[in-house]
Amino acid sequence: MSIHATLVSSAGMARRRRSTTVTLALASALTVAACGGNSGTPSNDAAVISADADHGTDAPSCNALPCLANATGLIAYCAPGGTCTVQVTVSGGIATMTKCFSNGVKIQLTAANAGAGGTNTVMTVKKDGAACYSFTAMGTADASVGSAVYQDGAGADLFTEMVDGANATYTCPGRTPIGDNTSCDGALFALQGLYPFSNAICPAGTCAF
Repeated sequence: MSIHATLVSSAGMARRRRSTTVTLALASALTVAACGGNSGTPSNDAAVISADADHGTDAPSCNALPCLANATGLIAYCAPGGTCTVQVTVSGGIATMTKCFSNGVKIQLTAANAGAGGTNTVMTVKKDGAACYSFTAMGTADASVGSAVYQDGAGADLFTEMVDGANATYTCPGRTPIGDNTSCDGALFALQGLYPFSNAICPAGTCAF
């Protein structure tokens, strides 16, 4: 069995390849995937990578959602690379998977049931000990209603997506939510949801976040 939540934009956006997909393995499945993983003591780092800094990356942008340039630039700057190890812990129905990469990036994914079959997923990313950004997704069992929120390392909102049936809205902090906008498709697609976490297959090992 798996905990599976998918936040899908409207049919029109789906045809334009814009969707946010969140797939979580149930605690037992995570344990099998990390067979032999050791538990570690998480560490807290005071350093925070600024979302407004020049990260040396060319981020897609659009006029309707100006906040996307900072969000996608920060995500690209903190992308994982090189070899990696993965560690899984399960406690009280909460599964936590942490991946440590040789380029200094660490990514932690925490999955928990949110009642009535819903899910609550949080991905947190660090680079060289500094907090980069987080991605939080909440959804119902049938994925008909949900939200996805990106925050910078200091916890300030970067971008929010809300899905209710076939309707999707996107919001920059302090601005009015907008609906589907074809001029922002490239910038929206660049956010990638949980892709930076899920694309790497790592051997089990010790990985303290």
